[in-house]
Amino acid sequence: MKVTLEDIIQSVFVLPEEVLEDVLGHFQHVEYPQNYFLSKPGKPCKNIWFMTKGAVRYFYTNDQGKEMNTWFSLDEQIVTDAPSLVNQTPTQESIQLIEDSEMYSIEYIALQSLLHKHHSFALWYIKLVELHYVSQIEDRLADLQFLDAKQRYHKLLSLYPDITNRISLGNIASYLNITQETLSRIRAGKL
Repeated sequence: MKVTLEDIIQSVFVLPEEVLEDVLGHFQHVEYPQNYFLSKPGKPCKNIWFMTKGAVRYFYTNDQGKEMNTWFSLDEQIVTDAPSLVNQTPTQESIQLIEDSEMYSIEYIALQSLLHKHHSFALWYIKLVELHYVSQIEDRLADLQFLDAKQRYHKLLSLYPDITNRISLGNIASYLNITQETLSRIRAGKL
């Protein structure tokens, strides 16, 4: 069964029907091809995307030109650069599609208008930030501090069982903060 925008919104925090109708009216359905950039460094992030199908990677490019993956979003997840969106400051990272993707987009201006208009939508937004930003960032930081590479890899597999079929091993290794050779040894059971 295909997930709908309404399903995604209501899974965060249930909105009254009249508020939900108003909110749904501010989203636009979009489809983008693999390798499309939703966001590039230097400009503020202007959207939140609710992905119904696809895969996205978030990455920085260091001074030596090396890409460092920081996050992945797969089917039915929310995509944005939260610090840039909230503060309307230039983003530091890129958000690139790894697969052809379908999503719904809402612009920052429309989001702000809805937040001022509907108390229940403001509560929804707080829950969204808690679920999809604060807890994920805290979890990621704890993983990097307390789990070894093998544990981080197995946790990633538990979250996304088919990730190795959808995302390159080089991108996965970068996300895990290890070399591709180390990842190969982990996968082969040699670590």
